[in-house]
Amino acid sequence: MNDDTSSIEHPGGDEESTSGGSAPEAVAPQPRRLRRSSSDRVLVGVAGGLGRYFGVDAVIFRIGFVLSLFFGGLGALAYLLLALFVPTDGDPDRAQRLAGRLHRMGFWRGLGMAAVAALAVAGLFALATGGAFAVALGWGVPVAIGVILAGAVLALTAFRGGARWLILPVMAIVIGAGVASAADLDFRGGIGEREYHPVTADSIPADGYRLGIGRLAVDLRDLDWSRARVVHLDVKLGTGQADVFVPEAVCIKGSSHVGVGESEVAGEQNDGVDVDHTAAAGSNAVPRLELDADVDVGQLRVINSDTADVNDSGYRGPFHDATAPQRAAEDRACAKG
Repeated sequence: MNDDTSSIEHPGGDEESTSGGSAPEAVAPQPRRLRRSSSDRVLVGVAGGLGRYFGVDAVIFRIGFVLSLFFGGLGALAYLLLALFVPTDGDPDRAQRLAGRLHRMGFWRGLGMAAVAALAVAGLFALATGGAFAVALGWGVPVAIGVILAGAVLALTAFRGGARWLILPVMAIVIGAGVASAADLDFRGGIGEREYHPVTADSIPADGYRLGIGRLAVDLRDLDWSRARVVHLDVKLGTGQADVFVPEAVCIKGSSHVGVGESEVAGEQNDGVDVDHTAAAGSNAVPRLELDADVDVGQLRVINSDTADVNDSGYRGPFHDATAPQRAAEDRACAKG
């Protein structure tokens, strides 16, 4: 009996002994960390890392960094700092090793080196902006000649390893000039503020009014519209604000284009990139303004108001309020035909 009793095993005894009597602890989720991407990269993976961290396409950040070249360059400076102080998700790369060397130098020496690098980057931004402005001002041929000469110097000295410092400046100028050319920027026509008050239709230049950078205002309310039944007007502005003023009783017909910015034509507002607007298509009402307006970067306003102040460059308000009378006046004027 004693032998039989001692040989009885407790059910589940082996499981308790092997498991230790406790359930495995749940692993706490690791906090998400910003890392530069080692796989999705064009330069050092900053945009790829940001895109993965925020869950969006990295192309959005790349476009933002490129556009910052022409608006102060702060985004590109942020790119440089992120490249130095955000580690990569793979093996340490050159940027991470450089950051390590700056850290070992000490705070002040590392800060000095970072300041020198920031100045160098700012210089490249300035060259890119200068190349863009040169092309926009019509100096594309001299810029191209300069780039070709710099390329020839690089080619002649390539075998000796010299003049490699020219590579980055030349690339900055080429990028700026290329962007200006692709965007069809045109800053010819002067810089400043121009205001015109033609009193007859014949006094309006055949090629219209043009300005490179600044504010261009054309007030057509002094014309005798009872005689000048149809007036043709061309307006061209590189960057800034273009304002055209007409009486409320005049129908505004034609097309307008804004490369980057916004347009307000007889109370109709649009904004964004490549903003195109066609007004009063098919109308033959008189008196009528036949308009062809083009603004590369900035704002275009065609205001049909008898009381608007030409000197008020901020004549506008909420879309449902200040522009409603202009839309109503346009509808009345263009319905006559």
